[in-house]
Amino acid sequence: MAELQSKWVARLLSGKAVLPSESEMLADVEVHYRNMKERQTPKHNTHLILPVDDQFEYLDWLAAQVELPPVDGRLKEISEEFFSILMSPQRVGLREWDVDSFIRDGSRQFNV
Repeated sequence: MAELQSKWVARLLSGKAVLPSESEMLADVEVHYRNMKERQTPKHNTHLILPVDDQFEYLDWLAAQVELPPVDGRLKEISEEFFSILMSPQRVGLREWDVDSFIRDGSRQFNV
């Protein structure tokens, strides 16, 4: 994400891209806050991009802005699986991740 964001900022600073109008940006902020309210997300989490689908929508938008292809579908699948495990009720009480089994199970699931 940081790499795409830095490429986007570089395009802005070099004049290869321009910001939307102030009214468009304010409208986007209002939509963002409305979505947060609907999801009952506290305002202190303003900079979190949740759910995971929204993260990839944002990354795909950034990629398009800097003339790169969208995020690979396999990466999206792996990330969704990772976050579903991370947020699962079975995870509660675990002290550490069993990374090896996660990689092993994930590689079988995604034919890596």
